[in-house]
Amino acid sequence: MTVYYFHFQSGRRLIMDPEGVELQSPADALEVAAKLAAGLLDDREVACDWARSAFRVEDQHQRRVFRLPMTTVRARESRSRAFVN
Repeated sequence: MTVYYFHFQSGRRLIMDPEGVELQSPADALEVAAKLAAGLLDDREVACDWARSAFRVEDQHQRRVFRLPMTTVRARESRSRAFVN
């Protein structure tokens, strides 16, 4: 198991995840990051430039595992909603 940290970056501002989550694989980390991102996009009280925002996911050795841009999540949600309607 690996500990993954889900840091949120918007422009130059970086909010660090101090705790992390223990997960089986990078695929599991991607699923968690996508859920976190979708939650932020749905929260009407959060205001930031989504085009300049992303989740930076690192492992317990501070190595970058991946970066998930908020625009990618927003586009995926838009496609999903189009199929529902």
